[in-house]
Amino acid sequence: MKENIHSIGVIAHRSLMETISKFLLDSGSFEIVPMRDMFNLELNSMDSNPYDEFLKTIHTLYSEVGKVPRPDVSGVSLPVAFNEREFEDFVMGLKNEMDSLDSKISEIQKEVSDIENKIKAVEAILSFKGAVKDVASSELIKVKIGTVHSGYFERFHESLEPLDVIVERMRDDGKESLCTLIYPSSLEKELEDIFKTVSFKSLELPDSDLQPLETLYELKDERKSLELEIEELKLKKRELFYKNRRKIYGYYDLTFVLKNVYDLVANVKMTEEFFIIMGWITEDSLAELEKFADEFDDILVFRDINIPVQKPTKLSNPAFFKHFEFLVKMYGTPRSDEVDPTPIVSVLFLFFYGFMFGDIGHGLTISVISWLLYMKTKIDLWFAMTFAGISSTLFGLFYGSIFGFEIIPPLIGRPMENMNAFLEVSIAIGAALIIFGMILNLVNRLVRKEYRKMIFDPNGISGLGLYTSAFAGILFYLESGKFPLVLGIGAAASLAMVFLYFLLFEEGKFSERLVLAFFETFDRIIMFFSNTLSFIRLGAFAMNHAGLFLAFYIMAQMSKSGVGSFTSLLVGNLLIIFLEGLVVFIQAVRLEFYEFFSKFYSGDGRDFNPIRYRGPEGGVY
Repeated sequence: MKENIHSIGVIAHRSLMETISKFLLDSGSFEIVPMRDMFNLELNSMDSNPYDEFLKTIHTLYSEVGKVPRPDVSGVSLPVAFNEREFEDFVMGLKNEMDSLDSKISEIQKEVSDIENKIKAVEAILSFKGAVKDVASSELIKVKIGTVHSGYFERFHESLEPLDVIVERMRDDGKESLCTLIYPSSLEKELEDIFKTVSFKSLELPDSDLQPLETLYELKDERKSLELEIEELKLKKRELFYKNRRKIYGYYDLTFVLKNVYDLVANVKMTEEFFIIMGWITEDSLAELEKFADEFDDILVFRDINIPVQKPTKLSNPAFFKHFEFLVKMYGTPRSDEVDPTPIVSVLFLFFYGFMFGDIGHGLTISVISWLLYMKTKIDLWFAMTFAGISSTLFGLFYGSIFGFEIIPPLIGRPMENMNAFLEVSIAIGAALIIFGMILNLVNRLVRKEYRKMIFDPNGISGLGLYTSAFAGILFYLESGKFPLVLGIGAAASLAMVFLYFLLFEEGKFSERLVLAFFETFDRIIMFFSNTLSFIRLGAFAMNHAGLFLAFYIMAQMSKSGVGSFTSLLVGNLLIIFLEGLVVFIQAVRLEFYEFFSKFYSGDGRDFNPIRYRGPEGGVY
């Protein structure tokens, strides 16, 4: 099913431009057609949307406090006088105050970083095996405590081995190695070059008369104090935001709406007095727009105007069938002037899947797994497979099969015991669907007023007459050994109409069209024949399902142990569920796409794409 979409044109005074644009945005059901695409017009002189920067500026205030804006467009009424100076004074004033707080936070964070380096140095002293503090006070011996990248430590250590340097690695966190070096003062300059090579970071020993452990406690207390000061400054930023939040929210909502309104305005035609908007709108929203326009004297709404752009399609199926729209769109979006096959596809897919994969145990397994996946992901594929599993379960009852074991009486019959009947039913189903597809094609041609194609097209009346006459005649011949004259005449007349379609209505010289008509007509006959035979796969896969399990059952019987037998049956059932289940899914879709859709469905439409409110980063609201 498709929702009715109308083409419209709106002409109004420029003073109402913002008001109408917001109404169309609020509706969520209007797709604008840029007039430059149709008439190569210079639409307006606006180089860029002036409200882009205003929205980004107010958005930064939210970012400062880690808050995600949630604009309320319903509270904004247009037109409105936007005072740029007042806006900038307010926002920049707040921004400057927050920047000042950020500057203080950065300064304190630097102090924290310095203290953490000192803490590392003291911890190194405490963990080092020796009197580092005593040695450090000597003029002849130097002590350095620092860090080097973990990957460079071995190379660093090797470079120091020839020298009179004691190296002690105290800690390694996987990124950096904390180490202490003790060396003669005379090596100071030589070691500086090595330090630069491995990016050795020296940690300054704290200048304190306290013992190392007491110094460590003092440094940690100081760090905690500074961290609390940082948190206090961050709270002041949030306090500043929330004290002004009503005004911030108001400005954000206003600039958000104006930004989106003027994005829309970039696609309309404006004169000194009036502006024109053209596009597509749903029927309900059009009624609301016309009601809205009646409140003003300077708004004219024209419905169902001629727009030289392909009309979009908006699918509107009931909740159950909506989950199967993805199957249709795998082939293509239906055109606005052709039948939406979603409900038909849904029923046929489930029928085909169950027919080819009928088993109570396998069907329930697929259904349960698919439902769990759907509840977690909300992906339509798993919804469809849930009901495909249910269909398999129902057909399993018809065939009397549970995990391949035929242990209950079938309600209809078992595929392996009724091969001919299953193949004959498959052919009958195929013929019925091909005829149904051509009837749907007649409906599409009638809607488009393509009467010539409706009559002569190989999938129109001529093709329908040829196929039904030939199929009925073949059935009669198989039953009685005779081909009825009336069906033969009907088939010949229909065949002649198909031939004339290519001969009279194709382009080119007469001789070229004559050859084309012969081969195209012959191709259609072969296509009708092959399309019908393709449906044999319904019965074939139903038998294949039973035969595949039988193969695993024989393997299990050949096993000499109970464990081996059970394993063979378990692996066999898992392969049948997942591998054959996938193949049957592909075959069910293939039958619909190639044998059924080819008779009536083009799938070259385009989706309805209404304008939406978008934030400064492009996200849809």
